[in-house]
Amino acid sequence: MKKLLTICAVVGLIMAVASTAQAVLDIEGIVITSCKDYLDETPEADPWNFEIWVDFAATGDLHHIDVNLPDGGLPDFTIPEDFGYWEYESPAHYLTLAALQGDYPTGDYAFEFLDSNNMLLNSVTLDYSGIDEPSGPVHFMYPDDGAMDVPLDPTYEWDVGINDGNALGMWVLDPTDDDVYGDVPVSMGITLWQPGVLDPNHTYELEVSVFNVKDGQPGPSLPTKDMDIGGDTFVYGLLIEHINMIEFTTVPEPATVGLLGFGSLALLCTPGKRKKM
Repeated sequence: MKKLLTICAVVGLIMAVASTAQAVLDIEGIVITSCKDYLDETPEADPWNFEIWVDFAATGDLHHIDVNLPDGGLPDFTIPEDFGYWEYESPAHYLTLAALQGDYPTGDYAFEFLDSNNMLLNSVTLDYSGIDEPSGPVHFMYPDDGAMDVPLDPTYEWDVGINDGNALGMWVLDPTDDDVYGDVPVSMGITLWQPGVLDPNHTYELEVSVFNVKDGQPGPSLPTKDMDIGGDTFVYGLLIEHINMIEFTTVPEPATVGLLGFGSLALLCTPGKRKKM
């Protein structure tokens, strides 16, 4: 089974922010995102997942982040550090966005940044609401899913309705060495992309995402808002995204092709292997 590439784009927008403690962290951004996964325009069995990304320039004494959902009560889940990354992904995927939001309702999300003694370092509230599901994923024109002869400097082509969302994100991943090419956000009117030269005889994953961003507008870039809260500058994001992915393999190196040709020729010229007249 193909491994689905899920890289939810990080896009900034204006958010209401509240600080309740002295800021001692250099927090650069928080993104709440709901992503719908497709494989060549076909949604996965349970296509929706929920993610949170927190970006730091420096973490100081930060040990974990408690996230409180709008229904109140005790912290609903904790984000620990994972090899330098601070991110959360829902343990289950969902058939519909409505089902996802049954577990992760819209409204104010309170983030509490805590040290190893559960001392509060900072807290921030994000308004996760007021955003719609995009109309649908892109339709890939080139390459085909499973293509085995893609050139090393390809131009990817797709088609998408101009009203399907308000921005695109584009990614190419080589799963063997985690090389990534990406461009986000870009205008919905873009349907061609040439990110750079690929390695020969490699299988890549190509993703083009359609997303709706709160307060976002089509164009080469989307608005961001920096807010200085107690000494820290924050950039917040919220998006709902359709991810469509295919796999393709690049052509072999010319030298490899030549060796294959010489091998075939040698086989034909071997005594006992010639075709009888």
